[in-house]
Amino acid sequence: MISFHATHVSVTKEDWGTIVMWSADDNLASERYLVLQAADEYDEQDVRLGMDDIYIETCGQGWSWYGNLESFELTRNRVLVQLSHEAATHMGNDGKIEATFFLGAGAYKRLRKTLQKIFEGKDYYRDGTA
Repeated sequence: MISFHATHVSVTKEDWGTIVMWSADDNLASERYLVLQAADEYDEQDVRLGMDDIYIETCGQGWSWYGNLESFELTRNRVLVQLSHEAATHMGNDGKIEATFFLGAGAYKRLRKTLQKIFEGKDYYRDGTA
């Protein structure tokens, strides 16, 4: 399992969609991070190229996929991700990623609301906060 404490958590709204990042440091020097990118809309080319799903990247661009998520769980101070067997095999581990973090109430509320929107309709998303 990849496990780290994220001292940097960000939610960024771009003109094309949203980026959510958990990182052990501000400049990604340690390569201990988890990034999600979700487009607001997908076009025909995205569909044709298999890029019409949530993009996930961890610990370097070599470990990045569109989709390949089996579970994503948010709790008040942690996210726990299970990637597909294919992704786990590529990574040479069990495909689990855990990032712990601490956010104030307002920042956590924004993170939670953003993840609920990104994962809307995805049955593998769990919000353990409630």
